[in-house]
Amino acid sequence: MIEFITGKLFKKLQEEIIINVNGIGYKIYISLNTYDSLPNLDQEVSLDTYFNVSEHSHDLYGFSDILEKDLFVMLISVSGIGPKTAISLLSAVKPDDFKARLVAGEVKMLTDLPGIGPKTAKRIIIELKDKFIKSDKDDLPIENTNDNSDAYYALINLGFKSNNVRKIISKVVKKSPQIDTEGIIKESLNKLR
Repeated sequence: MIEFITGKLFKKLQEEIIINVNGIGYKIYISLNTYDSLPNLDQEVSLDTYFNVSEHSHDLYGFSDILEKDLFVMLISVSGIGPKTAISLLSAVKPDDFKARLVAGEVKMLTDLPGIGPKTAKRIIIELKDKFIKSDKDDLPIENTNDNSDAYYALINLGFKSNNVRKIISKVVKKSPQIDTEGIIKESLNKLR
């Protein structure tokens, strides 16, 4: 219903902001990742939004990154995960890292967060991993258990883009099939810079 909002940043807290749009203040719940990307007060800001309507409230959630919004929508589709829990989960890590950890099946990352037990964490991973596989195979990280996946995650954590990392690692391994993880990382870094 409300896909995005653009206006002046009127109020800025870690969990919520108010954006002034032509004299109307919109209260928007945000993650810490979005908070970190916000400008100073009275500056113009534009966020992708999700309008959540429930029996007891009508809430607007804002995202500076479209991947974060997509993850939010996927999280709230999981049984037992509401918008507040989804925003808390997304505040814990960067969207790319969150996605990579979900695909890798890191239950501990989720159970470290308040309100998420092992059963819920496993349910989130199972349901979202399946959705990632269906939605965008090219954007998925390497899922095998050989040295390539360790090198992949090391390079992702350094801030490189998933598709670039996958292509470079593939070239490096093709050129030197017996190369170890450290070698893959070094060779890939030379090509990515």
